[in-house]
Amino acid sequence: MNNQKPTEELFTVDNEKYVKLNEALSRLKENEDFQTLILNGYFKDKAISSVSMLAAPYTMQTGARKDVLEQLIAISYLEDYFITIENLGAVTPDEDEDGDS
Repeated sequence: MNNQKPTEELFTVDNEKYVKLNEALSRLKENEDFQTLILNGYFKDKAISSVSMLAAPYTMQTGARKDVLEQLIAISYLEDYFITIENLGAVTPDEDEDGDS
């Protein structure tokens, strides 16, 4: 059966996409503005602020906890997207074959 060939081609195409995304993400992470706005400002400062708001009496009394949780989920999704790019973009089919030998 020749089912293996299309799967390998699909993996290669998808992997190449993530390799390019990973390279772009690596360049972004070196950018000072990106570090300030996203890595420190959004992933750290905004997340800490939002977590603190969950326990604030005003947040609980006004029913705003759902909105705060949605903000935290958004932060989590973006961070997970970056982690996915790093994980999938770091492995190339050639490296994978060499590692299995």
